[in-house]
Amino acid sequence: MRFSCNAFSIAAATATRGVAENNSFQVNDDFSLVKGKHQLGFGGNIAYFKVDQKTWARGGGQWNFTGQASGLALADFLLGRVNTLDQSGLAGVAFYQWYQGLYAQDTWRAADRWTINLGLRWEPFFSQNLTRGANSIFIRENFTKNVKSTVYKNAPAGLIYPGDTGFPDGTSGLNRKWLNFSPRVGVAWDVTGDGRMAVRSSYALMYDFPTGEFFSNLAAAPPFGNRSLLTAVPFDNPYQGNDPHPIVTNANTNYVPFGSFGTMDPGINSPRIQSWNLTVEQQLGTTWGVSVAYLGSHSDRLWGLVEMNPGVFLGLGPCTLSGVNYPVCTTNANLNQRRVLSLSGENNAAATLIGNLDSHAAVGVQDYRGLKFSGQRRSATGITLNGNYTWSRCFGLEMPTNAQFGIGFVNPADPNYDRGHCDQDRTHLANVTLGYLTPMVGNPALRAIVSNWRVSGIVNARSGSWMTILSGRDNAFNGMANQRVNQVSDNVYGAKTLNSYLNPAAFAQPAAGTFGTIPRNSIKGPGFHKVDLALSRLLPMGATRNLEFRVEVFNLFNTFNWGLPNSNFGSGTFGRITTQAGDPRIMQFGIKYGF
Repeated sequence: MRFSCNAFSIAAATATRGVAENNSFQVNDDFSLVKGKHQLGFGGNIAYFKVDQKTWARGGGQWNFTGQASGLALADFLLGRVNTLDQSGLAGVAFYQWYQGLYAQDTWRAADRWTINLGLRWEPFFSQNLTRGANSIFIRENFTKNVKSTVYKNAPAGLIYPGDTGFPDGTSGLNRKWLNFSPRVGVAWDVTGDGRMAVRSSYALMYDFPTGEFFSNLAAAPPFGNRSLLTAVPFDNPYQGNDPHPIVTNANTNYVPFGSFGTMDPGINSPRIQSWNLTVEQQLGTTWGVSVAYLGSHSDRLWGLVEMNPGVFLGLGPCTLSGVNYPVCTTNANLNQRRVLSLSGENNAAATLIGNLDSHAAVGVQDYRGLKFSGQRRSATGITLNGNYTWSRCFGLEMPTNAQFGIGFVNPADPNYDRGHCDQDRTHLANVTLGYLTPMVGNPALRAIVSNWRVSGIVNARSGSWMTILSGRDNAFNGMANQRVNQVSDNVYGAKTLNSYLNPAAFAQPAAGTFGTIPRNSIKGPGFHKVDLALSRLLPMGATRNLEFRVEVFNLFNTFNWGLPNSNFGSGTFGRITTQAGDPRIMQFGIKYGF
């Protein structure tokens, strides 16, 4: 049992046993031919992946009380009003996938100072096939016309499964994509002809292949029984006479009321990325080299979860839903009765079985631009130095794809509402690596003490990561998580201390039925920096033997790097930093004997 200031939950765990079996096979070959000024290359790769994971026990579940019925979590518990019941069990995710890739490339010495690289790769997308048929597609027309599955007779109308009419060949739920061609081109120019200055540029289009994790919420949906998520149910009868225990998956499997479903868009294609760069390199003297590079990329068709059956805000006045009179029409307790399909009136019987209805869709987009400066000093007088600094920006639309039900785009009608800085975006990144080898001295006694020591250090510094200020409430009353607050002031930071990093007065809860105005990932957290140091010495002990002493210190100065502040506006500790980024000082010592 767990308590907090704004939530109350009861959890019952059950020990499980399971089996996991993973197999992969791969065949590849490459062929090259040099002919005149051309170096030609051809090759291919065929791979097969298979994953089979099973568990047999069902957990007791987690019963969550959030105060959404009465305003107080403990009061909800005493009234028997469960906000959500999350119960896992009988996991059975099993899939296999084929990969095929063929390529041809040409490295062409076009002139004495010019080299051109051309290439083309073919990577058709076959997706994963879930071997237990744990996949489904939702067709709105079937829902409206009450066309039901012949594979699972009790499934709500609109859902089809492998074997049903209209389901793509195989068990992936996706149409095969044969036209995924990846062109690549690169140019290198020796500007002065002596190798001291070079200009390089390239462009490539590449495809990604989502793993089976993207299908985890599909296998969790009814009737496969991995996970049940019920919302706004009574404590004494959460399944309302349709208890799914024990879970048996067959043609007559029962479906719980307002179950949560994960589905696929059959037309979805693999994500892709276009990348390009322009680099200028210059050698300075005999030991120094510098470069500056412009880097860019555009990623699209990124997979994300889109909720197809969100709740609808119906105002705060009285209303009647499904024959029930509500003095306040829009509450968290009647979320399922306010969902799009329930209100449509197209198929009331089917609507009572569909709660969350998540669909994988290729709607994500990201754009990256960066300017990178680098310098290096080759070993001279025992000193080596490498350093780089990157100034960059990444912005776009991204969402997790293997998340829990109901965690997708906050506003399903407008996914662009979730545009913002990328999670991995860091405006400034700097790294410096320094190495020094102590010289050989003439005095034998001093040589034994001070010579042949290797000292190396790494300095790492970066600006803070971006964070989203969450409301901690479903202000829009649509059943979606991760809703945001209104920003009412530009003065978003507090004193920037551990206890007051953010300014609570800069934010406010949105009005009922509205979404917060603050963009996703719009506030920057604390920066990060540390120094690592290593000291070692190799002592020869004959022709073939040696002894090495080594000391390594991570976070040499024991720098306390702040973690992110609490970004939940509904929490009593909002704006406070209670975590540390990275580790405190760590030292390790080693002795190695070689022979």
